[in-house]
Amino acid sequence: MRRGILAIVACMLFTVLAVPVAFDAAASATSSPSASAPAGHTADAFLHSIYDRYLGPQDRAPVIDYTKERELQRYFEPSLARIIADDSARAAKKGDEGTLDGDPFIDAQDWDIKAADIQVTPVDAEHAKAVVKFDNLGEAKPLHVQLVRVSGAWKIHDVDYGGKEGTLRGLFKADETKSK
Repeated sequence: MRRGILAIVACMLFTVLAVPVAFDAAASATSSPSASAPAGHTADAFLHSIYDRYLGPQDRAPVIDYTKERELQRYFEPSLARIIADDSARAAKKGDEGTLDGDPFIDAQDWDIKAADIQVTPVDAEHAKAVVKFDNLGEAKPLHVQLVRVSGAWKIHDVDYGGKEGTLRGLFKADETKSK
């Protein structure tokens, strides 16, 4: 009798605990990328976690320390984070400006952005590309962002600023070539 009661209790606990988890997993797998997922779960949510910080006046945006590789790894894949941090730290030691002469997410030093349009296109399970469009101080800015999944979280692999601006990685390659 005691075994029977324990089996019933175990079955009830399984139903109460496991069924909602299974339902939640199924719902999140079928939900759209722009559903309210925590940053990092979808490429769309990851990019919104970055670009939503730029909406409104510049003085309200959090400052990123580009000399801190660990901080940069929240946004960029590890090799790009290392390149940016090393360049910024090297320049700071010399009292110079680094290769970045503006914010790499928006390609500007100053901003007043009212809205951003983010369109993500999956390439495969580990890669996506996105177009981020916004008007900054009256200038239309379309950026093409390459994303890669690192340990399950989306990160920026590169940003194409368009035209002669080139790419974020290209800025560092060009600067490296100049200094040789």
